[in-house]
This record gives sequence, structure tokens and C-alpha cells, in this order.
Amino acid sequence: MTYRTSSRDTFQTSGIDAWLTAANADAVVNAMAAKGLMPATIDCRFDRTVPGQVAYASKFTWQRAPANTRYHWEVGDPTYLASKEVKSNRVGLHRIAAKIVRDPATGRKVGCSIWTN
Repeated sequence: MTYRTSSRDTFQTSGIDAWLTAANADAVVNAMAAKGLMPATIDCRFDRTVPGQVAYASKFTWQRAPANTRYHWEVGDPTYLASKEVKSNRVGLHRIAAKIVRDPATGRKVGCSIWTN
């Protein structure tokens, strides 16, 4: 893990430019939570390593999680994220980070967001 100084403590995963797939993102987030960290920012893109399927990859920076903090993150198409925004707001979470990326080859969009209390 690499430490970056800023107004709040933020960290990046050991593979600084490592993109996480759907297969390993949850495990990394859970491992970082066990260390007392939560996502601070999220980046996303289309994952071209899965031929014939629409797949996404994500990358996080991390911050120390304040006591009693709840958070939730998602990656998906903008319509899916909009439904998650509504659900997150209903349970008292607000968005702290978001990004939408357009694939120039297909015109498809992928978005990613983090919500916290």
C-alpha cells in the first residue's frame, strides 16, 4: 500500500495502477475495510479482457473510515446507478464520488459511484 499525503489520509492499493475486476473488487474492498479503510474515490472503465461480454473494471483510493461509517459502491450502466442512487438516499447515504465513462468504439457508458452516511 502506498501512502499519499493530502488534507485527509488517502491510500492506494499496492498495485497503484491495478484495475480490479468484478471477480476481485469485493475481496479487495473487504480486505481494506478490515484494515479500517473505506473508498475515497473510484474510477471505472470497460474491461476488454472478457471477450464477447460487457464487463467493467474499477480502481479506488482509500481513506481511514470514521467510526460508524456506512458506505456502498457500485459499477454499472447509468440507469442501474440511478436506481442505486435512489435506494442509497432512502437509507441515508449520499454520494461522495462518481464518474461516467463513454466507450468511443461502441458509445456505451459505464458509471461508478460511492455513497456514505
